[in-house]
Amino acid sequence: MKRLIVGLLAMMAFSSAACADVIIIANRGVPENTLSRKEIKEIFLGKRVQWSDHSRIHAATVRDAGIHKMFLKQYLNKSRAKWKSYWKRMAFTGRGIPPRSFRTEAEIIAYIAKTKGAVGYILSERVRDESEAAVKIIRIR
Repeated sequence: MKRLIVGLLAMMAFSSAACADVIIIANRGVPENTLSRKEIKEIFLGKRVQWSDHSRIHAATVRDAGIHKMFLKQYLNKSRAKWKSYWKRMAFTGRGIPPRSFRTEAEIIAYIAKTKGAVGYILSERVRDESEAAVKIIRIR
C-alpha cells in the first residue's frame, strides 16, 4: 500500500510539471505587452535585436533541461540538439552569441527585473505575486 501511495504521488508531481506551460516574461520597461510566436522565435534566435522603441533586446534562457526543452518545443519548434547546433554555428561565423543562460527561474527573474530590455521565460506555475511585480508577463497573440 505504501508503494502504491508513493507511486501515485510521484505520478501526480510529474503530471503537474508536464501540464505547466512556459510563459514569456520581460523587464517592466520593455515597450511590448504582446508578441507573436514568430517574434519570440526571432528574438531567441538572435534575428530580432531591438524592441519597437529601438532599445536593445537581452534574451535569457533557463539551464534546467526540462523547462528549456518545453520552451524550445512550445515556441521555437526545435530540439535541444538543434538549438545548440544553431548557436554554435552563429557564434563560429560571428553572426551572434547565444542568449545568457541562468541556472534557476529565480535567477532569470532577478536578471530580467534589473536589466532594461531583458526577456526570458519561466513555468506558468512559478508566477507569484512578487515575480509579477518585478517583471511583466508577455501575452502571446
